[in-house]
Amino acid sequence: MSCFMGQAGRLVVCGDAGDALGDSLYETRIYVKGKVESLGSDCIAKEMRDEHLHELQELLNRAGFNENAADFKRYGSARQLYNFKVDNASAY
Repeated sequence: MSCFMGQAGRLVVCGDAGDALGDSLYETRIYVKGKVESLGSDCIAKEMRDEHLHELQELLNRAGFNENAADFKRYGSARQLYNFKVDNASAY
């Protein structure tokens, strides 16, 4: 359950991610190189645009990782649970 209710920032996973990745997150961007066991509520795979490739490559370089940003996938909020709605209560 990495990045549960992630409010901001970036999570970079250079391997596999476990169950319920990004459950109920808000604005955090998640980048995963390996497999994802399952996504949490309201977390979806998102397009990896040039701006994300650039951002991720900078993060990897600063951290001293010899990884290629193009090998990662991006995940983020679907924004269906972004604001509480009683009709979605069972999804929380």
